[in-house]
Parts: sequence; structure tokens; C-alpha cells
Amino acid sequence: MNKHLIFEDLHEFWEFSFRESKANNRGSRDSPNYWSGGLDWNESKRLALMGWQKGLVEIDKFQAKVNELITSKIVRHKPIYAVAGNYIDIGNYLSNDPECFVAKEYDENNQKGKIITIVCSISFSAAISPETIIQRGAMVCALIDAIEYAGYRAEVICNETSSKFASNRDGNNKERGWFEIDVVIKKANQPLNRIELAFCLAHPAMLRRVMFSVAEIEGWSDFTYGYGCPSKATNKGDIYIEEVFSGVVSDDKAIHWIVTELQKLGITIEQD
Repeated sequence: MNKHLIFEDLHEFWEFSFRESKANNRGSRDSPNYWSGGLDWNESKRLALMGWQKGLVEIDKFQAKVNELITSKIVRHKPIYAVAGNYIDIGNYLSNDPECFVAKEYDENNQKGKIITIVCSISFSAAISPETIIQRGAMVCALIDAIEYAGYRAEVICNETSSKFASNRDGNNKERGWFEIDVVIKKANQPLNRIELAFCLAHPAMLRRVMFSVAEIEGWSDFTYGYGCPSKATNKGDIYIEEVFSGVVSDDKAIHWIVTELQKLGITIEQD
């Protein structure tokens, strides 16, 4: 089996994933347990559609500190007008303003308005705890928020990829057994819906209920053992986020990761 499903929006994905399957291995319908965030199947569907309000509260606690330490330090350049410069401001030119040239563009280092595609893998191994998933989701939400604050437009793709064999996690031989799902959870022209992102990126049930349901519908759960081995996404976008940490980490370490990802994009962070 070698399948790669692509969903262009969450509505399309929910409609597909909520269907019933004829799979023998139907872990998505197991009784509520700690591993899947304490939700049964119906509760998972409700949160998927309504958003994870409680999770948003937890994410806000983390994001408030991130915003204080990071977004206040992102350099957002202002335009400097002069009689010569990089390009002409048409409005000033037509009004006969002699200072019709812009000497410094908006967000010169940050390329304001550029679309950044963020591919966030939720292919967590079974050993990864719900607490780790929640913290990592909060980190990713904070990163997305900071990227948009810096002037970029973010497209966010939630990815789940599994291979039948651990030796094939890079996808070098997909015909041996490969199952991949891409879901566009935020388009570049959409505002940041944090309550949706909270469930998709930070709740264990997104993988261990909803993504598992898709695997059951497509026959993957019966084709391989334990839903397969977490593997790397085929399309990694501009930023590709994997597990990051295997356990819960300090806020300082989490913030350092966010700053590093921002700097990789060329976003200027003021240093104390």
C-alpha cells in the first residue's frame, strides 16, 4: 500500500474522517484513555468541530510569555522616503512629492507579505505523552503567531505520515508500505483561528482518534501493525516541524526553539 491523501480544508477533512469503516483494527473508537487525551470518539468529533476551548486556555498561558519575550523584539522596519532609493512610491510620485522614493522597504529582512508554508507533523510515536503533545502544539501556535506578526502570511499544513517499516521512515521505498495525510488547516489568506489550531496541533486526539479513523477507512490499520512507524512528510514546505522534543521542556528551552525557527526565516530578533 502506498497512499497520500490531501485535504484542502478542514471541512473536507472532517467530513471524510468522521465516516465509519469496516476495519478490524479500530483504535479510533477505543474507550476514553489518557493516551488519546481522555476523549472517546464522539467527544473527539465534537472538539474537532467546535474547537478546543480548554486547550486554548492552556496554550494562552504559554503564548503570553512567548509574546512578551518574542513579538516585542521582532524588528518591523518602517519605510524611509527620500529623493532617491530602492523603488518609487506611486502615490507620492503622482502627487509630485519630491521624496517619492522608498529607501528602505517594509520588513526589508522579513519580506513582508511572503507566504510561508508550515508543515507540522503530528506523527508522534506511542511513547510521546499527551503533555508533550500539548506543549509542542502551544509552541507551534506561538511560532505561527510570531511569523504573521513579522509580516509573513502563513499557510499551515497538518501532516501525518506512517511507514510499515522503521527502516523506511524517509520514504525511500514507499511501495513497501506508506500512508500519508496532508490537511490544510490554515490558508495563507485566512486569519489565525487559534481555537481550531489548538485541537489540530495540540490535542492528542487529532492523531490518536481522527487520523487513526482515516487510516481505518483507507485500510492502513489492518495493513500494518499499530498504525505504522512515524515517518517524514513528503512535502516539507518552508518550515517542517517534527516531534521537536521527546518530553515536556522548560519555557526557556521552548522559547529558544521558537526564536531559532524565526531566525532561520531571516526574521530579525532584537537581542538584550
